[in-house]
Amino acid sequence: MKSIRLIFFLAWRNVVRYRKRTLQCFLILFAGAFSVMLVDAFMKGYAASSMARIVGQAGHLDVHAAGYLKAAEASPLDLSIENSDGIITRMLETGSRLASPGVTPLACPLIGTGCMLSDGERSRASPVLVTEAYARPLASGENPANPLLSAVPQAIVEGRFWRDNRDSGAILDEKYAKKLGLKAGDDLILLGNDAYGSFSMMETRILAIVREASLPEGVGCVVDYASVAPQFGLEGKATGISLWFATADGAPIPSGNAEPKAVGGIIAELAAVPGIEARPFAKISANYAAMFDFLDVFLAGMMAVFAVVAAVGMTNAILLSVQDRVKDLGTLRAIALTSRQAGALVYAETLITGIAAAIGAFLVGIACIRILEVTGIGFRFEYATASSGLPSMIRPRLFPARIMAIAAASAFFPLLAAVLPARSARKLTIRESLGI
Repeated sequence: MKSIRLIFFLAWRNVVRYRKRTLQCFLILFAGAFSVMLVDAFMKGYAASSMARIVGQAGHLDVHAAGYLKAAEASPLDLSIENSDGIITRMLETGSRLASPGVTPLACPLIGTGCMLSDGERSRASPVLVTEAYARPLASGENPANPLLSAVPQAIVEGRFWRDNRDSGAILDEKYAKKLGLKAGDDLILLGNDAYGSFSMMETRILAIVREASLPEGVGCVVDYASVAPQFGLEGKATGISLWFATADGAPIPSGNAEPKAVGGIIAELAAVPGIEARPFAKISANYAAMFDFLDVFLAGMMAVFAVVAAVGMTNAILLSVQDRVKDLGTLRAIALTSRQAGALVYAETLITGIAAAIGAFLVGIACIRILEVTGIGFRFEYATASSGLPSMIRPRLFPARIMAIAAASAFFPLLAAVLPARSARKLTIRESLGI
């Protein structure tokens, strides 16, 4: 124990004494660790926000008529779920029975189609989403927001959101509103195929105009279910049903693996219903799995590059430090240290520097990421125009456990860089060190 205390005492003295070498190693470790922390916060923040958005857009579970997904691009209204209200009730009952305490299942019917949007003179083709403004919980009297439309009220530039599911009207994307010269309060004409293969037309009032690309599923218009379903031969039917598991405040659980027991129970319950197919979130988000895997590989590659650069830089700096202190090491060998203790001294100096850099990077990283998280600063990428499952901005997310793990790795990793210098110090004889 006394030997260890002596080595660390001498190591601390050398760290303070040879400030230039210490500062060089400190900066290499600090900059590398802080950079990895920052990149990791952005990457994991992006993955977390993407997951939350995909959950909000697709649900923890969705249901379609058999064969619908294979022809979804054509929006086949004839492939619809019969008695969608009954299916929703069964899903909610099973989900409520199997869900954890405090977790509530929510569901909404969906109709995806394409229509010509018109003001009576001009027209534009657009994907149209038909749904309900407020989700259906099992308990009556509750009025939770439809998670699919949760971001729409904040994107309104003119007009208002639906008051309830009996409130009729359309919410129009700003791009189509400009092309058609429409504003909130104007009448909008929708013309498209119905469930019988014929054409149907309806007129509805525009409740709101929203910022471009802020509507779900990349659609140009969202219309209330109660108005459209009867007009297009889909009363009591839907082309899809989305189900979410929400917390007490009505917000969907952001994890895609929420309530696996309840999801499995619902799928088993619906297996007895002919003509429909249910998908858990793992299948819904399968297209995004490769992207998240790539992010993990990219981050691992960046950390590997940092490790190589830092190892080379620190090894060079420590070797130079050992060479500059040959006489000092010789004196210590002559007075008190064995060859093994001389090598241990190099390790101790490196460990002290590594711990100091790791603590500095941890504190600065936590503070910086937290500031970026609170202020909402990030990198804007308009992915929403290409895929509604991706966020429009990449923001960092603070995960203290990950920051701590990176800091710990940064503290002990430099010991690998000290292997060669330590061996060099152990091989020095007293005669060689003192030039005798």
